[in-house]
This record gives sequence, C-alpha cells and structure tokens, in this order.
Amino acid sequence: MKPYAIGIDVGGTKIAAGLVDRAGIVLERFTTQAHAEQEPEFVISAIEAAYHAVLAQSGGEAADIEAVGLGFPGNTNGPAGLVLTSSNLPAWDHFPLRDVVAERLGVPVLLENDCNLCAVGEHRFGAGRGSRHMCYVTLSTGYGIGIIINNQLYVGHTGTAGEVGHIVIDIGGPPCGCGKHGCVMAYASGVGLSRMAYEAIDTGAETLLRERMPPDRQRFGGEVIAAAAGQGDAVAREILQTAGYYSGVGLSMVIEMLNPEVIVMGGGLTRIGPMLLEPAMAAMREHTQPELWDSVRIVPWQLEADLGIIGAAANVFAGAETVRK
Repeated sequence: MKPYAIGIDVGGTKIAAGLVDRAGIVLERFTTQAHAEQEPEFVISAIEAAYHAVLAQSGGEAADIEAVGLGFPGNTNGPAGLVLTSSNLPAWDHFPLRDVVAERLGVPVLLENDCNLCAVGEHRFGAGRGSRHMCYVTLSTGYGIGIIINNQLYVGHTGTAGEVGHIVIDIGGPPCGCGKHGCVMAYASGVGLSRMAYEAIDTGAETLLRERMPPDRQRFGGEVIAAAAGQGDAVAREILQTAGYYSGVGLSMVIEMLNPEVIVMGGGLTRIGPMLLEPAMAAMREHTQPELWDSVRIVPWQLEADLGIIGAAANVFAGAETVRK
C-alpha cells in the first residue's frame, strides 16, 4: 500500500487540498479561491493546480500517492464518477468529474459528495471512532448528512442518500436552491440565514443587520448575524432561533429514520454556539419519540477545518483496503 493520499475539498468559494498519511495527519496544505462560483473548466484547472501545489510542497512524487480523494458539494454519484447537480456551482449537471480530473492528473481519483466524506473522516479519525452506525450532520452553507452503516459509507442507489436538507417540511414555504420550496435547507443553513436576514430588512424591520448588509446583496455571513444577535438585536436572534429549530427538526429525522449510535455535528455555523444549537437540541427532542431520546450521542466534530481534506483521503484508504481484502 502506498503511504499517502491527496484529499481535495471543493467548495463554492474555496478549494482546500492536502497530503495526508495513513494515520490521518495532514502533512501539507494548499488553498485557492481561483475557481469561486465558476463553471467546470475553471474549477478543474483549480483542482489541478491545487494537486500539483501540494505535491510540490511535500517534495514527494505521484508514485507515493494511493489516489486523489475528491469531495464535491451537491448531488454526486461517486461509483459512476458523476456530479449530478450542484446548487452552489453552475453548469455541473451529469458532469463526469472523476474521469476528467483523473485524466488531467494522471492518477486514480475517487469522487464523492463532500458531506459523505466528512462522515468518513470523522468515523475513521475523529469523533465517530469506535461506532458502527454514525451520521455526520453539517450545518454550513447547506444542510446535509453523511451516513455510516456497519462501518461503511452508505450512499444509496444513485449516490444521493443523506439529502435531508432537501426534504420539504414547510409546504409552500420559501424557495430552496434545489428548485423546491420549504426544504430544511431553506431555513437551517447559511443560505437560509441570509434569506431570512434580507427578508427582514426588505419588510422594514428595525435591525442592526440593515447597516451591515454585504455589497450588492451578497450572502450574509452567519458570523455577522451572530454578532448582531450577541448585541441584543431581536431580529438576528429570531433568525438564529428559527434556523436552529429547523436544524433540530432535521436531526429528529435522522434519529427516527437511521437510529445511529452517534451523530457528529459540524460545519462553520456550529461555531455560533448556544444561540443556534440550544434551539436545535430543543426541537430535536420535541420531534423525536421519547424512547429514542437516549438512543444516540450527539457530539461536536473533532477534525474541523481539515475535515474535508482528511475525509477525502480516508475514503481513498478505505477503498484501497477493501480492494486488498
């Protein structure tokens, strides 16, 4: 077995890449925003540049790399190597990203949804170690889960299992980036927080957020809303309360449907803390059968900023081990 994998985590505005050893240690890191919200060719070029930058920083050779693990936001069919669609990046419908990147890099590539890879990373190297049945829930730009069943990543028939964020819970509710209305993600996500902030401003609410609007109506950052809430802004507090509530509704769905031992909660919005997480825990209990309240441990992520990189690499190592059994 080769000693290293390169994990590459593609986000809507940032690509993070790292050289990872089999103990889950990130030895080199590289980030770029060259692709931000661009179409496939720009993103692929940025992926290629990130791969070569990490390899150059390490002084290593491609012969030492088991494969590249590639995480992508949106619906993916990992076994087929396809990006099915993405609400955060344009023009990706049924794009054969795995094979295109593998040809450009000259090394094997494993493609998977980014949240699924976070689940693999936390299960193998982080807060989910030792559990057989685990879910990773991300509360970030979007809302989604990765599912581990009997120590294996579960992706479903077409690779899209775990899209809890796109379950409709408010019939006729606000629009979601997936094209439907009233999804969990329309509330419990960075996108949802920003939508609610602009909705409050546009309806004339008195709020500190009005003077803190990003230029050109770009997306409000969760930290901006959290800061206003921390200063006592009632509108900002209500937005966080609402997002937390629907996040907890999503957790209750995970518990009721999958009955995991552990739910690892991660993503940048979890750093907001009690103003978001306390209403989430309250809503989870409200919407979960009482006999299941104590069936699961809900714990914070451990790998944090490196999770996407480590998870992508962990998926490579897991795949290599399976092949060699």
